[in-house]
Amino acid sequence: MRRMDDRDAHLEIPVEGIDWCTRQPYPEAVLEDVVEVDLDWWNDRLANRQIPAQVSGRTVDGNQVWKGKAFIRRGDLEPGVPGLEMGEEPEFDRLYMCAAWLAEHPSRGGNRRFVDIREPQSGRRFEAVERALIACRSAPGLFEASAYRDWSGWPTAPGVGHSLMSLYCWAIGRGGDRPQLLDNDSAGSLTWHGWMVASSVSTYSVRRYVRYNALIHRWARSASVQPELVEMWLNRDWQIRLAETTRRRDGSAL
Repeated sequence: MRRMDDRDAHLEIPVEGIDWCTRQPYPEAVLEDVVEVDLDWWNDRLANRQIPAQVSGRTVDGNQVWKGKAFIRRGDLEPGVPGLEMGEEPEFDRLYMCAAWLAEHPSRGGNRRFVDIREPQSGRRFEAVERALIACRSAPGLFEASAYRDWSGWPTAPGVGHSLMSLYCWAIGRGGDRPQLLDNDSAGSLTWHGWMVASSVSTYSVRRYVRYNALIHRWARSASVQPELVEMWLNRDWQIRLAETTRRRDGSAL
């Protein structure tokens, strides 16, 4: 991870953020962040488009299933999770499990959208996304300047937005510099707390994403917590503020 941008040096994590983060047990708060997913909705569309991937989840007993309603833990997105088997294209499976978790999470947008990674004009329909996922898995991964990048530095990957790419990079990441989920509400919360960046994450360049990561990691070190907890607090902070604004608006309309 790059060092913190000098423009952000004055920003400190709010006391309420430290208080919330230090009270959260990482395994339960982060790895057990569970989303209910309609596996049939995803897998029927994958099969109809002949995309070599399947989305699986767990029953309430923890057994792996591929049909019906099931649960995906955030920790299930990581490689080598006991009780979860991937198919012939494990990274495609992982990408689509990330897509399902992100799309159906009530605090992460909650808008189910199918991600189509095909390239209809290409002789190899999945060549671009294969290159993109390899770039993410190869050190320094997403942050390496190389070929097959779009204008903003992200690996060219049809249908894969910046938030999904960041979650995939988080899932395969390890160590202290692990990339964090690029969440629109979390970024909005950072702006509320003084970060001088206001555009939607869909327009973020990789350079801006690096800056976002560096600030979250610095705040995590300052609070002596994991960076995932800081990102989750930022998301939660925005949700609370949004609910309060809605409540005041609805109250004034009575």
